[in-house]
Amino acid sequence: MPGRELQRFRIQSSVITVGIMPMTESVTPDTIYFTLREMGFIIVLSVLAAMSGALVPSWLFPEDRISDFVYGVLGLPGPGAGVFIFGGILCFWLLAGLILVKKPGTAVAMSVVIIAFDLLFGNQVILLQTIDVLLFVALIIEALCLLPADSKPWKYMLPVLFTILSIVTLSLAFLGQAKQGESDSIVTQFPVVYCIFGILGLCYALICYRYPVQFFLAAGIANMYYMLHFWLFWGDGFASRFPPDPAMIPVLLLGALLGGVVSASVASGVDLLRKIYRGTDTPALGDQ
Repeated sequence: MPGRELQRFRIQSSVITVGIMPMTESVTPDTIYFTLREMGFIIVLSVLAAMSGALVPSWLFPEDRISDFVYGVLGLPGPGAGVFIFGGILCFWLLAGLILVKKPGTAVAMSVVIIAFDLLFGNQVILLQTIDVLLFVALIIEALCLLPADSKPWKYMLPVLFTILSIVTLSLAFLGQAKQGESDSIVTQFPVVYCIFGILGLCYALICYRYPVQFFLAAGIANMYYMLHFWLFWGDGFASRFPPDPAMIPVLLLGALLGGVVSASVASGVDLLRKIYRGTDTPALGDQ
């Protein structure tokens, strides 16, 4: 009898223990949308985005010579041609975060961290002009990444935009109407960069039609908004930075569209290399 009672006590104890374990785990569920690891990843990417957006252009173009490079060397019109570089850097980091974390809201969270970083360490004068564009660019990327890229009308948006803008840019180049600088002076030599942009735009039109990619659409439209925001809200008054010659608007919009799509291509390429290096079945950070 004592042996049976002892055995029965052990069985009851084990049943009680098994019943308690799930209850203990269910009391403390993981209620955070982003895990601590993902939050750390977002913070690191955001700091890199803030630093690269400020340091890379100044390192490549010291003494604020980016205008000389864009207008003088590349022979592009203005103002706003530098968005091809600045907007492309921002779109790359936001898309890299979305691709690696794979959770809606990642780009918006990164933009908030970038704004906080700029508030602490950035130029306050520039910040007042850029704080809203960071958030809006992130929102555009988030919204368009949720849309099905292979359905109408999104499937045809990028091919149509690239085709129209590229044809106009090439026409201006071959008709001798290409201009450069913010004063829109006539380009004295053959506008090679106009042709490069036009041909590259037509190539992307074919690629985006054959292989519609959400990241391309999101980054391209977001960078075009970056350009529009620059024209409307930077400068001494509303729309004071708008191009003096309306015929140059398609060229600048093509440059912004290319900047966004090229940045999306690089971000997708980095993700592809990561998958090849670690194995195609390796989950992204947000899937772990």
